[in-house]
Amino acid sequence: MADMNGNDKPPEQFLFTKAPVARRFGAYLVDFGILTVILNFPFNMGLIFVVINALTPDGLIGALITFCIILLIIFLALGFRDTIKGQSIGKRVLGIGVRDVSDNFVVPSASRLFLRQIFWIISPIEFLVLVFSNDNRKIGDKIAGTDVYNVREYEEFINNAKHAENLKQAEGVEHVQTENTALPPRVIEPYKPNKAKIALIIGGVVLAGLIFIGALVFGITAMLRNHPSYHVATDSIRTNPEIVEMIGEIESFGFMPTGSVTAGPGRGDATYRIRARGAYGEVRVFVELQMRGGGDWEIVRLDFVPI
Repeated sequence: MADMNGNDKPPEQFLFTKAPVARRFGAYLVDFGILTVILNFPFNMGLIFVVINALTPDGLIGALITFCIILLIIFLALGFRDTIKGQSIGKRVLGIGVRDVSDNFVVPSASRLFLRQIFWIISPIEFLVLVFSNDNRKIGDKIAGTDVYNVREYEEFINNAKHAENLKQAEGVEHVQTENTALPPRVIEPYKPNKAKIALIIGGVVLAGLIFIGALVFGITAMLRNHPSYHVATDSIRTNPEIVEMIGEIESFGFMPTGSVTAGPGRGDATYRIRARGAYGEVRVFVELQMRGGGDWEIVRLDFVPI
């Protein structure tokens, strides 16, 4: 059979070549662009739902759950993008694919293909490892025992071989493989995953994701609590005679206020829902503030209900 280079050798003699880093990066950009288009609308609608619910009483937990679901969908979409024959849409377009590093003719299992992709959350580090490591394999490939190869070359090789075989059969030429040209069987050492190590890695990635979400929520809460408008709101609650009469002197405020702040040159608007605790009970306070002409923040509306 004739391969793409015109040399006679059966498919077993075909050697896969590693996909260039540039082509792998191009496939990533294609995949990321497609997923961005597909997930853009549901992601934006989800964020709107989160913002609306975060501003309603007891809506923060539901908003956080929705936000976590959005992140989970994105994580799964990126994690499972190579599970069909080891090729995402971007890889298929550029003619590359994921294969077992010990036997390039084998497409890894879906679990291994997912395992190699869970490190996309540290994509900058993965890219640096891919570019500067000696074998040009990213962390996920090293863990899952995989690599990315030019699979289009093999497809072209098979097509050329089949075409050459058809020509020989049409000419009545019988192909005989002599003992001198017989190939020794390929000795393949299958990939043996370390289940404990893989479980530890997955657990670490999940923990890192939870830490990221927690840090994000904590950061947003900290920004709200440190904003000048929030201090004006809490001071107004402390000195409000009706609130003090109902629950006594204010002892503390809830750790996670919800609300929003929009500010521009010389003006701003803010809304908060704050839980205030006193000696005799608790109230949930809705405060609306505004700032105009570069002046101080002022209370526009303040309502409260007992809890």
